[in-house]
Formats: sequence, structure tokens, C-alpha cells
Amino acid sequence: MKEKSSSLNHQVYFSDSDIDYDELISICSQETIEANYPLSDSISNNVVIYDAKDFRSFVGNIEEEIKLKTEMHHVLESGPGVFVVRNLYNEDVIDESNAIFEKIVKNESNSSNDHFAAGTNTRIWNSFQKVAMENQEAFINYYSNDLVKIIAESWCGPNSQMTAQVNIVRPGGEMQKPHRDYHLGFQENEVVEKFPISIHRLSNYLTLQGGVAHTDMPLESGPTVVLPYSQQYDLGYLTWRDTNFADFFNKYSVQNSMSKGDGIFFNPAIFHAAGANTTNNFHRIGNLLQISSAFGKTMEHIDYIKIITHIYPSLLDHIKNKTLSERLIENVLICATDGYAFPTNLDSDKNSDSKLQGMSMFDLTKQSLLDSLSPEKFKLKLLEQQQVRLAR
Repeated sequence: MKEKSSSLNHQVYFSDSDIDYDELISICSQETIEANYPLSDSISNNVVIYDAKDFRSFVGNIEEEIKLKTEMHHVLESGPGVFVVRNLYNEDVIDESNAIFEKIVKNESNSSNDHFAAGTNTRIWNSFQKVAMENQEAFINYYSNDLVKIIAESWCGPNSQMTAQVNIVRPGGEMQKPHRDYHLGFQENEVVEKFPISIHRLSNYLTLQGGVAHTDMPLESGPTVVLPYSQQYDLGYLTWRDTNFADFFNKYSVQNSMSKGDGIFFNPAIFHAAGANTTNNFHRIGNLLQISSAFGKTMEHIDYIKIITHIYPSLLDHIKNKTLSERLIENVLICATDGYAFPTNLDSDKNSDSKLQGMSMFDLTKQSLLDSLSPEKFKLKLLEQQQVRLAR
């Protein structure tokens, strides 16, 4: 009988007793060198800084887009794990959304609070869908952003799924508890311990975290606090609930101010927290983006049918009047539809060509727009597709 390879005896399951702060210190002591990120504008507190204005000519140029996506991927995976994009959004787009956020907050007097902070924070859960239903044009203006699509693809690949939540941190709002994010970041340690280390490593590849500044965010208002390179520590999903971790985080973490319209994006495995708002009269507003791989599951359930049937007439008008390019329309569809053709019913959802999958909601909507299908006929086609995909 052959002896088992020694590699099979390597530890696969871990608990909080395996946490090694010396290893974590070593990982987080790395220095970000600007020369390693030639497309960056600067390095600030170990965080890579980009300027959206530098990439306008990249859009639509496949080689240039790949170059940018490759560098951003390296930042998120083997680099500091976080970058800031200055001037990601124009102020008029932000102001348009802020007016809608204010209306939603007034309508939701019982808004849920932040999971990781004291009750002075206000959340608009699923701001993604609520904005779409409140104002189609505002939704389209926001999610047609070319660079957001490129950033999403740099980590999650094509046809990612978008969810968003607004976080309003009011004066006196305390700092969040430092943490990791969805998927494993939302599990208790007794659950995390049940997953092999391969899943710990995989989890962070399924989601990209982002945040758009909807107000200026000076340091005293509490912009996101991050621990660069901490995504490289395999046991991080067990570490952030450790009793010694908060002091460690406060000692080694960094923070950068942001301007209205800037964006921050980071590997969900990086330790991070919303900072404390120590001002007397400033309300800090951020729109938090969770961008998920098409192969994963989003943090919130999105009613894509409700969204796309609601905004479809506006998209159709944009195509007929040529007020938005096909590329910008497609950017919206990537966010507002399900781009993955599974799960489905393979008895009924058969494709006529050699492809292994049927038509996704994204494909159906794009084709319907190109065919100038009326909203009524599109809705029927969409409902027919959903019925075909249901198990019998």
C-alpha cells in the first residue's frame, strides 16, 4: 500500500486559536511602490490613487482597458488590496442621486441601522433598486459609468451583479467595528471554522467592494479606514472578531480623505471600517457598492424583472433618439439584469445552436432593445423566458 503524500496531511480547517499576529504584522508591513503601478496618479498612505480623467481615452480600446484592468487586479490581489479613483463621478450625477436618497430616507422613517456601528448611522438598504424605481434617468445616469464597468471587470469579470446601499453617518457617528465583508465575512466564527481554507481563499474572489463619496469626506468626517495588504492573510475571516484585533487594526490602519464623486474599491478580504464622524454638523454620505461575480450570489435579492421592465421604456427612448450610445446602454443592462443563464430548466430551456446555455436576461433585453421591441412585447418575452427556466 502506497504511503500518503505528506501534502495530504497539511492543515485544512482552522479556528481562532490558529491566529498569528506576527504573520499578520509581516504581511501588513509591505510598502506600496508607485513604480509598480505605472497607471496610478500617486500613492497615499500605502493606497494606490488613480484619476478617472486619465482613462477617458481607454474606454472602448480593448488593449488599453485590459492594461488598466490588469493593473487594478494586481492592486486588489497581490498589492495593497485597495485603490481610490478620483473624479469617478461628476457632481451633477451625485446631486441627482442625493436628492433621491433624501426622499427615500423621509419615506423610510424606520430605516435600518448599520450592522457594524452604533445607531447614529442610517442605511438605505437596496438603494440600487429603490433609485431605479424612483427615477429611471437617475439610475441610468449613475450606472452607465464606463469606468465602474472596467473596475468591476478587473476583479469579477464580465456580467457582474450589482447591489448598493447608502450609508449616512451623522455627526457623532462612531467608527464601525473593523471587519471583512461578504461572503465569509458575514458568517460567525463557528460557521467559518467549518469551511476548508480553500474556501477562505476563494471567498474574496467572488465580490468587489466599492464606495462612492456623495459628499466630501474630510478625515474628521470618517472616510473608510483600511489595513492595506491584510487581504493576503488567509485566516482573516476568523481574526476580525478576535478580542485583540481592534487594537491591532487601530495601530496599523490608514485613512485617506475623499472628495465628492471619488470612489474607493477594495478586496472584500481587506480589513476595513467606516470611520468616526467627529464633526458637529456634517453628514457624510456614501453609496456602498457590492459587485459580485456572475457565478456568485449577491448580498441582497434584486428584483431584476421589476427594475428592467420599469426602466426599459426610457432605454428604448434613448436608443430611438440616439441620446445614449449602445455601449452606455449595455453598461446599464449589466447592472440591471441577470447576466448568467443558470440555474435553469434544461428540459425546456434549450438553445438551438452549439452553446451550452440558453439566453440570459441580459441577452434578451439587449436584443429586444436592438429590435425596438415595444415595452409590452418585451415584458411578455421576459415572462415567457422566466416560465421556461422554472423547474416543473
